[in-house]
Amino acid sequence: MRSNRPSAPIISWILYDFGMAWFSMVVITAYFILYFKEVVVGGDRGYGDFLWGVTVSAAMLLAVLLSPLLGALADLKRNKKIFFVTAASIAILSTGLLYYTGPGQVLPAMLLVITGYAGYTVAMTFYNSFLSEVAKSGAVEKVSGIGWGIGYLGGLAALVCMVFLVPNVAEGKAVMLLAGTVYGLFALPSFLILKDSPGRIGAQGGSIAAGCSRIIATFKEIRAYRRVFLFLLGYFFVSDAMSTVIVFFSSYTVHTLHFTVRENTVLLMLVQLSAAAGSVVTGLLAQRIGPLQTVIWTVVVWIGALLGIFAFSSRQAFYVLSVSAGLVLGGTQATARSFIARESPPEKLGEFFGFMTFGSKVAAILGPLLYGVISNQTNNPRIAILSLEVFFVAGLAVMLTIPRSCAESIPEST
Repeated sequence: MRSNRPSAPIISWILYDFGMAWFSMVVITAYFILYFKEVVVGGDRGYGDFLWGVTVSAAMLLAVLLSPLLGALADLKRNKKIFFVTAASIAILSTGLLYYTGPGQVLPAMLLVITGYAGYTVAMTFYNSFLSEVAKSGAVEKVSGIGWGIGYLGGLAALVCMVFLVPNVAEGKAVMLLAGTVYGLFALPSFLILKDSPGRIGAQGGSIAAGCSRIIATFKEIRAYRRVFLFLLGYFFVSDAMSTVIVFFSSYTVHTLHFTVRENTVLLMLVQLSAAAGSVVTGLLAQRIGPLQTVIWTVVVWIGALLGIFAFSSRQAFYVLSVSAGLVLGGTQATARSFIARESPPEKLGEFFGFMTFGSKVAAILGPLLYGVISNQTNNPRIAILSLEVFFVAGLAVMLTIPRSCAESIPEST
């Protein structure tokens, strides 16, 4: 019976998912963007959007540049845990230090968000790489799914705390200290328990440039698999638009639709719950019509939801449209992974998933910057929201060109 219990490494790995969800929810999605625009920057909200877009894009660019370099170093030295702990610690410390930012401290706030978000993203790369080591070969998907679910719970827990700790934007920054503390506490078990797998030091005999070389080599290999290549190209545009919606959601609801902070927090709870439910529903749909057709339909829903958000200004309509987007948010991501898992040759699965993650990071550089520029130039976030349709439509157009496979009509086994 004891052997059926989850091991300490598995538990520590899952707990980290709960902690890091506080960073993404509090810093990136729900609170600090509001504090940054209203308190730190003040004045012109369009200019605040521009600075926030620059900040998020700079963080992702830094993460994109560091990930392959640090990954190659970690492979060379067989000490990825050091990189994981360092990157996560930077994110945790940056989160807490954001509490001390105030009016006019634009550059310090931007730098702390950049270091925190880049550290969070780089740490996630190493965190994901531990999965195959902490879980047995037959339990990887199960452990990954549990971690995904615990991450949703972490985000919901952060939102529940915000309801009580954030009466308004200016008086709510204590939540930054709480977010940093929770992130640190739930990361601590993984810091102490996770171990590097044994191996020969410098087994690959490579250099830092090996990380970039692997990305280029994988790109060349993927081009030989037309369906996978076209899907990743289309998903590049789709993930760009989705990440931008996540980054600017609270700014749009509070500063454009004039939601209170608490109303926005409750709405985000509904979106979180609908995203979790949507992941299950789209998974069942993918079993019937295939992952490619499912992703295509989720993109269609995204396009309709954004058109509705642009066209309607009532709160009731925004609630319905936000929940609709939430239903396909988790589903688009989960089903995209299913497509890659189904279409990739088994011996290339790790490489193709790695490239998919890398592409999503690169995509996340473009959207927030474009949104910020358009919001600043037009002083109209509705037009900035509408600009994201370009990415969704481009992604849909590419996916519609993917040749159909006979296997798509065969239901997936669970």
